[in-house]
Amino acid sequence: MESTVWVILMFLVLCVVVVTAVFLVHRANRERDMAKQGLADAKTEFLSKVSYDIKTPMNVIVGTTALGMEETDDPEKMKECLGRIQSASEFLMELLNDLLDMSKIEMGKFHLHPRPYAFLDFAEGVRLLMEPACRRKNIRFEMTREEININMMVDPMRFQQIFFNLLANAVKFTPEGGIVTFRICNYATHNDVFSADYVVKDNGIGMSQEFQKILFEPFTQETGYRAEKRNGAGLGLAITRNIVDLMKGTISIKSELGEGTEVKVHLDVDIASIQPEKESEQLEMQDIRKMLREKRVLLAEKHPMDVEITRRILENVNMDVVCVESGKEALELFCEKEEFHFDVVLMDICIPEMDSLDAARQMRQTHRMDSRTIPMIAMTANNTVEDIHICKEAGMNAHIAKPIEPKRLYQVLCEHLHQAI
Repeated sequence: MESTVWVILMFLVLCVVVVTAVFLVHRANRERDMAKQGLADAKTEFLSKVSYDIKTPMNVIVGTTALGMEETDDPEKMKECLGRIQSASEFLMELLNDLLDMSKIEMGKFHLHPRPYAFLDFAEGVRLLMEPACRRKNIRFEMTREEININMMVDPMRFQQIFFNLLANAVKFTPEGGIVTFRICNYATHNDVFSADYVVKDNGIGMSQEFQKILFEPFTQETGYRAEKRNGAGLGLAITRNIVDLMKGTISIKSELGEGTEVKVHLDVDIASIQPEKESEQLEMQDIRKMLREKRVLLAEKHPMDVEITRRILENVNMDVVCVESGKEALELFCEKEEFHFDVVLMDICIPEMDSLDAARQMRQTHRMDSRTIPMIAMTANNTVEDIHICKEAGMNAHIAKPIEPKRLYQVLCEHLHQAI
């Protein structure tokens, strides 16, 4: 009898185990299917939102280009068309940069790179950026003029990005005649740490309570009552929150529909023990032309359109440009010419046969008197601190991010050609 009961109990236990296993497998399969569907839905939503944000400025670029082609005899109308194309292009670059930042955040590769940064330079940068932006929209911009003469140990680009994002939102959602303020308050220095609250406030359209619950999520935007026409992918606040978190700070928002918004960021940052590096003096175009005139450039670039654009940018300041399509050709031509024939080498990172990093290393190793002194400048779409470090290790003197900004390229060329003299 006991053995029979024991068999029955074992059978029941086995049944429970089997049923539980089947249930768990079924639930796992269901969750996997739901995850797949959720991932598919997320991808679809992502592509839908991003494609919208890309198509809008692209429509401006394509349409305005067509209009400009018909206005070649009217310089003023042509200039107006080019201005619109430039604005749309800048919006596209901002979108791409935000997408790259969000990608890094999701992969855990979003890092800060602190260095000494003067607080007065930060405050002046905010003022120079925001005052013209507010004037264009007939908005009054008010900013505290505190003389905080310290050097912070922060990542300057990311530190600025926090407040540029918040202030840009304030301007965007404040109607004509409104006010945007930026206050630096409750600040103190203790144990070589600078502690402060940074407050951005506007009297714009405000945000609903429902939206405030999700406003730090990527791709979220206010809809409904008085919401401004969609403009941007809704990534700015998500990126801003991530930077504040990395700096171990806090961010809080108070807002009411129709009443405006107040954002407060609190940060404790280390005070730098060394002085910031001095920024290069910005040269006037007449000085740039004088310094770069008839300088010989070895340009290594693979894409015909990029070759044409870069060549014309350089020839615009009367530089003598020789183009090759690969790192191997660049190395061979450099070695074939007499010493000091070329004044500077400009190379795209991703060129065939031999990439520019290998080409740069081998150029530096040649037994020529100019191999150690000739400026070598990398051009690449990758603009991280890691990329810059890799270029420097290969023997490059500088790094230019694509798309190429002519004034930035001229500035870098002048700086390094002057050093090489």
